[in-house]
Amino acid sequence: MLSYLTAESSFIRSYGNRSLLLLLLCAFTRTGESVAKASIIRVSVDINPAVIAAFGPVLAFLVTASLKLEADSLIIAREAVLDEAGRSRHAFRTSPWLYVLMLVPAGCAAFLAFQFLVKLVPESPGCPNWNWWRQLTDVAFIGGTPSVYCIGDLKKGTPWIYPPIESWLLLACVLGSAYLTYTIIRGWRMYRGR
Repeated sequence: MLSYLTAESSFIRSYGNRSLLLLLLCAFTRTGESVAKASIIRVSVDINPAVIAAFGPVLAFLVTASLKLEADSLIIAREAVLDEAGRSRHAFRTSPWLYVLMLVPAGCAAFLAFQFLVKLVPESPGCPNWNWWRQLTDVAFIGGTPSVYCIGDLKKGTPWIYPPIESWLLLACVLGSAYLTYTIIRGWRMYRGR
């Protein structure tokens, strides 16, 4: 039982670390600088906020998928120690803050997709002449176009975008993250307690 509880606490720690990384990326998208600098343990990384907005929802989906795989392996470990846990007289109570933590990756995916829809627009019409709804419906740029990031009118280092296909794919990543988060929470509540 002790090895399972260690694995469970490692999972929660890992969930927190990955959620913190996604929150940091969300914060970087709000900078108006051409390059946001992240420096950890003498390693400096230059990050363009437009690139984060374009690829962040996919990254958040992949992080959520990896967390779902870890949650599934915990379910298997729970089954292995279920007999021993069944003899326990104490009911386990899960903190509501754990469920808030579990919602962070899906929330970050939604935030980053919103940044893509609203702040990363085709260069030719520019920020003042672009409506976010066109990001989902306008097929004039389906072959790809240079982009401008509307926070700070950033053009240097921004990726090419492919509206509306890319917009719908990023929204699918948000829905996938939300579904995986739902299944993680449902499994947690079923096996761990409320």
